[in-house]
Amino acid sequence: MIKKKLLIIALTVLSFQYGFSQSAERRLGFEVSGGLNEYQGDLGSALFFARKPNYQGVGYSIGYYLTPNIDICLFGSGGDVGFQTKLQYVDPEIEFQSFRMNYATVNGGFRFKFLKDKKFTPYIMLGAGGLYMHTKVSRHPTAYTGAAGNVASGFGFQFMPTESFGIRLQSMFNYTFNDIWDGSPYRYMVHTRNKNNDMFAYHSLGVFFNIPYGESSMTGGSKQKDKDKDGVPDQLDKCPKTQPWELPVNDEGCPKDSDLDTIPDYQDSCPFQFGPRKFNGCPDTDKDGIVDSKDKCPKNAGPIENQGCPDSDGDGVIDMDDACPTEKGLKQFNGCPDTDGDGVEDRKDKCPSKAGPADSEGCPDTDGDGVFDNKDVCPAVAGPATNKGCPEIKKEVVEKIALAAKGIYFETGSDVILATSFVNLDILAGILNEFAEASVYIEGHTDNVGDPAKNLELSQKRADAVMAYLINKGIKPSRLVANGYGDTKPIADNKTKDGKAKNRRVYFQLKY
Repeated sequence: MIKKKLLIIALTVLSFQYGFSQSAERRLGFEVSGGLNEYQGDLGSALFFARKPNYQGVGYSIGYYLTPNIDICLFGSGGDVGFQTKLQYVDPEIEFQSFRMNYATVNGGFRFKFLKDKKFTPYIMLGAGGLYMHTKVSRHPTAYTGAAGNVASGFGFQFMPTESFGIRLQSMFNYTFNDIWDGSPYRYMVHTRNKNNDMFAYHSLGVFFNIPYGESSMTGGSKQKDKDKDGVPDQLDKCPKTQPWELPVNDEGCPKDSDLDTIPDYQDSCPFQFGPRKFNGCPDTDKDGIVDSKDKCPKNAGPIENQGCPDSDGDGVIDMDDACPTEKGLKQFNGCPDTDGDGVEDRKDKCPSKAGPADSEGCPDTDGDGVFDNKDVCPAVAGPATNKGCPEIKKEVVEKIALAAKGIYFETGSDVILATSFVNLDILAGILNEFAEASVYIEGHTDNVGDPAKNLELSQKRADAVMAYLINKGIKPSRLVANGYGDTKPIADNKTKDGKAKNRRVYFQLKY
């Protein structure tokens, strides 16, 4: 009969179950669950699947939405809890002990959800209530029936695919104010495994259903009163006197504030953008005191006279229109400078520090030879355009260079210049100084006597030796280029003595 009564209680409460609410419109929830029970007490522990669970239970709960994070609830479970163990070093008659209990719990408490109105959320739960038990232990011929206080706490995870339906995975721990329903109170010297009262855990999987607030799922119900006709029942409405022109409202019946800037949408000039009250809820992103809608540069602070745009170089041209924002310039050149004031902006001026006409890209003709400085290789010395603005190297100068070059001699098989060559090298240095803008090409050549690779190396060393001498005489290194060609460019027949002598030479050439 006792078992039948427990079964009736379990089936009665099974129709009620606590559930989450996704919003204020669905405040009431019912849930049913099924799962496994585990014991911990004086006989030992099976918690956290320390033993294979073989005791089942069913659970129930009724929940009511308070805030997006907190629900109050009535919850509990019913079923079987049991344990078997062998006690060593005791009387053989009581060495083997076991019990099996039928129970039902009723608790009141709350549930805290960590995520607001999300499909998936973890939670914790805490409550207190009572336990009704009917237990049979191995060493007593009669059963024990009674009641005790109970404290319940647990945690779980919830998934809601829709606003009205979801599933919940949970572990609930029940600490009872009773130490004898397992038949072994701590005061018995042979049962000293657990100094606390007996407890059990209920691990469950449940389904729940949420009901729209103001309707009853069992009676059909009726709509709640809504005096201001804003769609939120008076019982939930924190602003019960909102007028129709102030709609829409939020879940609490107050004028909706979509951007959460404390200015209701109906008063907010920018209802979907966070902004201060002094701009009627519109933003001032760069904090320059100009609302974004009137700010030509809403992301960069600037003065009101520039429509909120900065002018970094202070030239009167705002940065967004300034082609040279870090250089002070002229408006006619989009903020870019004209350093020499010739009417050609520096970006297009080939001679930005010297004034010149626009048709010469801003460059003057310093030497007056008709070749502007930007194209004149010799801007300080007059010369024809055919020679890049440089004076012509006349035929007699070329012949004088060739004659002096013939007088350059080296020690046999060496790059050491003989002293008899110095006079001719000095003559060459003087000619080069007369044509200061010209580049000088020095070529070293040999006859075909010996290894070609060694001849090539020797010719390069001799050309380098001549270049070093001229540098020592004051010729700029940047004007000089030295190359050795070995026996690859003969000017005479290497089969004769005279031909070989002509092929052993140093050649000079001036170019602009």
